Amino acid sequence: MGRNGSRSTPEHISGRLGERVLAIRKQRGFMLREVSERTGVSIAMLSMIERGHSNPSIGTLHALADAFGVRMSELLHSVEPPDSHSIVRRSENQEVIRAASGVERRIMIDDPSRGYELAENRYEPGTASNRAPLHHQGYEFGLVIEGQLEVTVGGRVHVARTGDAIQLDSSQPHRFRNPGPHATRTLWVNISHSEGGGKG
Repeated sequence: MGRNGSRSTPEHISGRLGERVLAIRKQRGFMLREVSERTGVSIAMLSMIERGHSNPSIGTLHALADAFGVRMSELLHSVEPPDSHSIVRRSENQEVIRAASGVERRIMIDDPSRGYELAENRYEPGTASNRAPLHHQGYEFGLVIEGQLEVTVGGRVHVARTGDAIQLDSSQPHRFRNPGPHATRTLWVNISHSEGGGKG
């Protein structure tokens, strides 16, 4: 959904995500423990997500999509595939996902066949991509468009400000946080090298 269209709310996400995560996990033959090891998300949290009792963060959604080898929009059961015949993806056709944590992700281009995604994240002051560092396959390249972002990778904290670029190996536990006092906007290119076209 685009800026002018309807957006996925936390209630909609938790309402449909649980069944979807459970179905995909069983289809893949994964135990909760395996998914936890692949993502860094606790078994207790995974269980709550599957039962629809938790509104997961953007970071958690990203890690789960990668672990299952699916696009984030597939995890959310999106029914709006991009027009493969156009070189322009219109703003109104870009999916916007809002998580309970106050972080919004606008997926501008998602090309699983080539293994990359272009997205813009918006972090309200004091919000983070997830509660604890998570990991998944691939690489991430980011640009801080406005504001500042605390980037924690492998237990080390880096601060990126407007105009600063970020690069990291996504297999290292990582977390992004806006220390405030203003909203932060970032542009991300995620490159996956996992099988099945999952996210990086």
